[in-house]
Amino acid sequence: MNLKKLTLYSSVFALQGLSNAVIPILPELAGGDSGSVAVSSLIFSGYFMGAFLSLVPLGILADRIGNLKVIRFGMLLTALSGFVITFSDIPLILGIFRFLEGVGCGAFFPAAFSILAEWEDSQQSLGEFNFLLNAGLAAGVFFSGVLAGFGIKTAIASFTFLSGLSCILLLSKAGDLLSPNGYGKEFTRSESKSPVKSQQDTSLLPELKSYLVKSRKTMFQTELGKIWGISVLLYGTTGLLNANYADYSASFLTKPELGLAISVSYLAAMLSSLIAGRADFNYKNIVRTGIILAAAGIFLSVKLPLLAFFLIGAGGGAAVVGLITAVSRINSSGFAMGLFNTGIYAGLGLGPVLGSFFLGTLGYETLFLGSAITLLSVFFVKLE
Repeated sequence: MNLKKLTLYSSVFALQGLSNAVIPILPELAGGDSGSVAVSSLIFSGYFMGAFLSLVPLGILADRIGNLKVIRFGMLLTALSGFVITFSDIPLILGIFRFLEGVGCGAFFPAAFSILAEWEDSQQSLGEFNFLLNAGLAAGVFFSGVLAGFGIKTAIASFTFLSGLSCILLLSKAGDLLSPNGYGKEFTRSESKSPVKSQQDTSLLPELKSYLVKSRKTMFQTELGKIWGISVLLYGTTGLLNANYADYSASFLTKPELGLAISVSYLAAMLSSLIAGRADFNYKNIVRTGIILAAAGIFLSVKLPLLAFFLIGAGGGAAVVGLITAVSRINSSGFAMGLFNTGIYAGLGLGPVLGSFFLGTLGYETLFLGSAITLLSVFFVKLE
């Protein structure tokens, strides 16, 4: 593996590992027995809301000032957030820095995918990058559970250390290999004879306004709105389970067992994504199959956690392949794909928060089963 790949790949592994290392220990981060489920959900969701709100503006900024600068900013913010989360026990501080960690994610991914797309072996590199992305997610929850006996934040500290090493690589000459030209495509294309107009063109506000107008038209005048809604529902229900399962399973799962169960979902997602990508099925059937598997996993989570998380991961991995295929049939542009991804982060961010409002009334099991039934309502949505 060459140095530029090592730099980018180690960064995505550390970033994703740190993002998921909080999941098995959410009750402890929220204050243990004195903490509330709402606080747990906010700490979990803060990351995804930060990513959701920052993906578009920071993606545009990467085009303006260069991918490498934005990637460096994203990893520095990730490492800083991990450092604060490691040493702070104040739930409000944890929530704020989880949000900032999500902003770091929002800075990293648009710029990273832009860099990968320009490499000669882009298809192979994208496959390797996505493999390590999911491997980081799996490692985060697994080692968080396994290492909890040595200290509740041992895994967070470990992935923060890895993030710091990635920052050093990115700031060194190794980082310069990622973006030898220094700027993104859009910045180099923007030319103007007028200095005033040039200055206006570099402003993010007009471009963000244009993006919002275009987003509204795309969502309401095409099938993308339905696909976006399905992705919100899928990730909202599975995110709700992930955010609350540590509390729910405290009486019958140890931290290592919980970490193993959740990490299995990411391994299953890796496997099902490969199978769905090669399967000779209509994308609608792939989406439906994925939804059935994910809903079945949520149903089984109250009795069979290992099987449940395997089915949730397998269903989510397959459904996303089908949904991305559906998006590409409407519009294969980066804009459309970016808009689709905001649905994923919206679901992960909002699902646990909304669920926490009903938890006191319904209880864990009823809430989980209700979310599975809600997910199955997707079958009433017709994709063209």
